[in-house]
Amino acid sequence: MKPAFDFRLFPRGLVLLLAWMVLAALPSRAAVSLSQQIDQPEANVGDEVTVTFTIQGVRTDMNFPDIQFPKVAGLQVLGTSQATNITIVNGSFTGSISESFHISASRPGNYVIPSFDISTPDGGVLHTQPINLHILDNSNAPPSAVPTQAPTPPPQVVTTPVLPNNNGPVVMPPNNGGVTPPANPNQGTSSISVPTEPGGRPARVFLAISPTTTDAYVGESIPVRIEFYIRYDSDAQQNSLPTIRGSDFLMNNLSVHPMEEDVLVMNEPYRRESWLTAISAPKGGDFPLQMDHDTYWSKPVQAPNNFPDPFVSMFLARPQLVHQNIVSNQAMIHVHELPQEGRPANFTGAIGHLLASGTAQPSSVTVGEPVTLHFTISGEGNFDYVRSPALTPDPNWKSYVPRAKMQYDDESHTQGTKIFDQEIIPQKNGTLPLPAANFSYFDPNTKQYVTQSVALPSITVTGSMPVATTETPAANDTTTATPFAPAAGIIPNRIELGSLSENLTPAYRQPWFWTVQGGLAALVVLGVVLAIIRARGKPNPDHAERALRERTLHQEEDAMSDAVRRNDSAAFFLAARHTIQLQLGARWRVKPEALTLTEIRQRDPELAETLTPLFAQADEVIYSGRASGEIDLAQWEQHVRRELLQAQPA
Repeated sequence: MKPAFDFRLFPRGLVLLLAWMVLAALPSRAAVSLSQQIDQPEANVGDEVTVTFTIQGVRTDMNFPDIQFPKVAGLQVLGTSQATNITIVNGSFTGSISESFHISASRPGNYVIPSFDISTPDGGVLHTQPINLHILDNSNAPPSAVPTQAPTPPPQVVTTPVLPNNNGPVVMPPNNGGVTPPANPNQGTSSISVPTEPGGRPARVFLAISPTTTDAYVGESIPVRIEFYIRYDSDAQQNSLPTIRGSDFLMNNLSVHPMEEDVLVMNEPYRRESWLTAISAPKGGDFPLQMDHDTYWSKPVQAPNNFPDPFVSMFLARPQLVHQNIVSNQAMIHVHELPQEGRPANFTGAIGHLLASGTAQPSSVTVGEPVTLHFTISGEGNFDYVRSPALTPDPNWKSYVPRAKMQYDDESHTQGTKIFDQEIIPQKNGTLPLPAANFSYFDPNTKQYVTQSVALPSITVTGSMPVATTETPAANDTTTATPFAPAAGIIPNRIELGSLSENLTPAYRQPWFWTVQGGLAALVVLGVVLAIIRARGKPNPDHAERALRERTLHQEEDAMSDAVRRNDSAAFFLAARHTIQLQLGARWRVKPEALTLTEIRQRDPELAETLTPLFAQADEVIYSGRASGEIDLAQWEQHVRRELLQAQPA
């Protein structure tokens, strides 16, 4: 008769239970102490500020103390959250409990949270210290649904003097509800809605984008903050970077490693991964901006409800790997065409707030020696469209193509300095002023073209250009020689034409003509023969690639069989998945490692449904570490060879 309870599952849970009970019975060796922290001592009206009180050196059986946050006029408590931390070191343990109060202010001013006492459950009394809070006047800004961290100082922006363009009109874009750029571009906009689960709890993982504006011009760089939120009870594994949906926008490259920080969303602790980038639109119109993030994350799996001991069943629960394509919120971007009227002739598409300057070295040269012009364009804008200042044509100078070098000051690549070096050579001596240089860009704030004149010094030029001399005719030469005066800066190879002879015989009647033609024909025939010989002796790259792929496929199939004999689940599913990727990569002419299940589903949905069980089982084994003995690898091998490998041509 089979017993009602399988005791084979009990020892592991029993050990964990006894360990917890023993630790709870041990006395605490650390003295009870109190620490307090405010996440941002300066904030705006309506912003969420977190004040945390932490008690260290507590016992595991101690309950949370009843902390009464003092009432302060103008401050409102939005909610509270609690956390417990236990650390075991060399058989002894220390514990701490924390309670965080999330508050906001309804009006600006200087606030003081007064000191008060906290009574601990063991009969002790702890004293807090006064906390100062400075609130700025920002009553018109809506409170953020997604909380922000403590404000960071904004990046330094080069102030660009706006030079009026008398010929350029002021073109105002229509009022389409654009978002005013925030003072700090690192914080993005403040109107992000948090997706929730059916019970009202914020989603385990979600993606949020915050463009600094929704009203722009064609080619203008729009900074965007991308934030990926992972709730603490979920473990996200990155296998890709956020990508932009559609082809309406161009996006700068993202750094591989995001910025990570801990935040609270609706009183839930989250880990936030952030990227800063910039987008631009190549054409005018209204376009939706949205991004995807293909990622893995883990969710806990509950133990069976009929398990006799609920405490032990908590330790038997095992996480399950979930693969999901996370879609961000959507922002509608209104893109306007640049005005045609008043556009400068040297405008190259630069948009932003830019400042141009220039120098020249050396200040004294000889005729024919180069002078290097050094231009810098600094500020904020779309630097891909920034070109070197245009030089006015000047016959006294010969200019060459400039060389460019870019230095960015921020991660979105919208702020920095672009440096140009250009050589220019004088064509005569004297004190020569350098050609006039001008730089033009479009200012999206004033809706006007701006042209800046770059001041350049005069250069002292010594020496002279070489002048060609003419030969004196011989005494017995009856021909009259006309002196030749070369143009300025140009010296001919020959001054005189020499003796001329008249011959009306066609070239094809000359003996040398057919000799040359025969030699050329022989060279062509010889080249064809050599090409054929080389082609026969050179291995066919297609054949070599096909042979390499076949050898790799055989190796992966052998690896599957070997993994079955060794009962190694991870090795088996790695080989099986790689085999499918090799076959599909050859079929679609793409790199095998780039073929994820999402990519396969886009190309062949029916095939993706067939491969889904294999990829899901492989992900679970590789990422969750499922034991090999729980999977029938021999049956999986038959399934892979019979239904998957034979269905796909190599």
